[in-house]
Amino acid sequence: MNNAKLYEKNNCLQKKGTIECLEDYSKIIKWKGKGDKIIDIGCGDGSVTVNILKQYLPANFEKLVGCDISDDMVNYANKNHRDIKTSFTLLDIGGPIPENMKTFFDHAFSFYALHWVKDHQTVFSNIFDLLTEGGDCLLFFMGHIPMFHAYRILSRTDKWKSKLKDVERYMSPYHDSEDPETEIREILNRIGFENIMVTQRQVSFIYESTGAIKKAVEAVNPYKMSTAVFEDFIEDYLNVIRDMNFIDEGNNNDTSLRTDYKI
Repeated sequence: MNNAKLYEKNNCLQKKGTIECLEDYSKIIKWKGKGDKIIDIGCGDGSVTVNILKQYLPANFEKLVGCDISDDMVNYANKNHRDIKTSFTLLDIGGPIPENMKTFFDHAFSFYALHWVKDHQTVFSNIFDLLTEGGDCLLFFMGHIPMFHAYRILSRTDKWKSKLKDVERYMSPYHDSEDPETEIREILNRIGFENIMVTQRQVSFIYESTGAIKKAVEAVNPYKMSTAVFEDFIEDYLNVIRDMNFIDEGNNNDTSLRTDYKI
């Protein structure tokens, strides 16, 4: 999951979902009108930060900072997407926040990233600390993810249990939750957030070919695998999601995958 170039080329699901999120919710952000300072948490390769999020910011914003836990992602983002008002920095949103970043940002955004972190009490507390008084945030992350459920299934097989260790570490903290909206709302209330809106919805995305599916899985695969091991893994992975009825195989050997997930 640290191959920034691969991720940039194959994060079409994330890009589509981010656009839909911003179209629906960016209008409720309370812009200052001049000099807004913005942070994008879990920016990855930086392409979504610059090519999508930036298009929804006021033209006279002061600073846009993308942050990520991966050195490779941050270095790639700074090399390819940095400009006079946009930069990228290393930050683990699940760890201690540097003092110079606290109460610095007027707005915090995050797209398809926070489900990778288990401790959301700490995550949301850190986001609260990043914001100025009266600041706001728009956080878009995954809940129940059937495609990652396939990892759980494979991790219980004799063939893969030694290679897919700690699989629960990579599952969304809300993957098995019956009421994630209430869970999240209660955490935010305890921390001190106000005017809270938590919404869960079902989202669909279609991968048009087996090749697209493979590249998308490879781009976010949290396990280090050699090329040969990954090729073996992805075949078993495809068989699992085929059994889960996610793959539609047409008469001309055309294969598409429809993934439904909760966000």
